Amino acid sequence: MGQTWDSAIEDHLRRVDELMEESISSSQAELTEICRHILESGGKRLRPGVCILAFLASGGDDPSRIIKTATAFELIHSATLIHDDINDDSELRRGRLTAHRLFTVPKAIIAGDYLFVQGFRLGGTMDEEIVNAIADACNSMAEGEFIQSDHERRAETSMEVYRRIIEGKTAKPIAAGARVGSYLAGADTMLIEAMGGFGLNIGLAFQIADDILDIEGDETSTGKMTGIDIYEGKPTLPIIMAMRDEETGPRVREIFALKQKSDDDVAEALQLIRGADVLERCREHARDFVREAKEFLEGAPPSEYLDSLTAVADYVLERKL
Repeated sequence: MGQTWDSAIEDHLRRVDELMEESISSSQAELTEICRHILESGGKRLRPGVCILAFLASGGDDPSRIIKTATAFELIHSATLIHDDINDDSELRRGRLTAHRLFTVPKAIIAGDYLFVQGFRLGGTMDEEIVNAIADACNSMAEGEFIQSDHERRAETSMEVYRRIIEGKTAKPIAAGARVGSYLAGADTMLIEAMGGFGLNIGLAFQIADDILDIEGDETSTGKMTGIDIYEGKPTLPIIMAMRDEETGPRVREIFALKQKSDDDVAEALQLIRGADVLERCREHARDFVREAKEFLEGAPPSEYLDSLTAVADYVLERKL
């Protein structure tokens, strides 16, 4: 098997998983079980991976502190997943029942709060710069959620609003992790900002790729129903572009704005979006962000970890789940 983006940091990511397991251990066995359930649905650990790689690519040589910080970011991100699923009343996450469906909403909320606390417990042992970065990432996620909620089922949602949503929910937290990684390595301001720029653009590309998967993904691989964004009225790039299409736009807008949608409505909207020739344009937007992300790396010193960051950029475009 060839090298993957995380090959150079497999041991570091394993330690992140171990530290997360240690952090969620509670005297209440069911609380630990709920937290473990959501952590096991967390995917490829891209966020802590970018944080660790930014540290190593910036010259960091003692990974112990960055592992704690990367774990803090991942615990906080996992908490938001619980709350997102409750807010959306989602049934599945990566093919597994969501925490609130399996354990009840009140217990899932408590577990999400617990993960937030454990994340800040780890991050709170760092200096003020890092604590502020983690807090800012949390603020961005909350603000992104509010903007998205305010624009649910609004067919007139603009590209600018969409950008603000995905910056807040996805891109800024990844950028914060990359920036903190470089900061902990003792990098100069220029390299720290470059790593932050890389993370921001990777996050934007990642979310666009995710939005594309919602339209054409394999439900077996993604673990969620195709078209869930249409069903929930969430404005994504493919949906916004399709609603602007002269031929298919009127009907897609009509379906998107419905408060209650049938399976047939969603299936029709999916067919219209797939036929409107917007997915390739969405991919080009993602490619543009990946190209810009790679440009931010041009001033970084050569290393296997810099190569791994480049591989992250390619992975974001190629992923299928």
